[in-house]
Amino acid sequence: MPPTPDQNPGGGLAPPSAFSLLVFFVNGKKVEAASPDPACTLLTFLRTQLRLCGTKLGCGEGGCGACTVMVSRFNRREGRLEHLSVNACLAPVVSMHGLAVTTIEGIGSAGGRLHAVQQRIAGGHGSQCGFYLVTHSQAPVARHFGLSARGHC
Repeated sequence: MPPTPDQNPGGGLAPPSAFSLLVFFVNGKKVEAASPDPACTLLTFLRTQLRLCGTKLGCGEGGCGACTVMVSRFNRREGRLEHLSVNACLAPVVSMHGLAVTTIEGIGSAGGRLHAVQQRIAGGHGSQCGFYLVTHSQAPVARHFGLSARGHC
């Protein structure tokens, strides 16, 4: 009888357990999940497993932008990072393997301070959806608040 993959004599396939470990980064921190549910969305994982509740459920269909996060990956062919906006309510968490996710909580500094653009919006009693602050260049808002010339963006 041929050996099973978990016996792994002389190399061959890795043990099945190696295929069930999800590894990705969220806001710069490594996240590992053993045997994640393939039906679990990134939004559900962020909110229930990591307790990051800044990413919201709006329409649940990817149309409103409340669940938008930035996903970054390295493009080996071009030798550069690519940043994509992703609807976390639609993306399976298992599709994040090897990628970096930035949520609205990841925009400020490591010390818990707001980004300069966030501070100005909050200081003016304004609000901004996560779609804009996470996924778009902050230059238009920064120019509006006079932050570009000060080196904040």
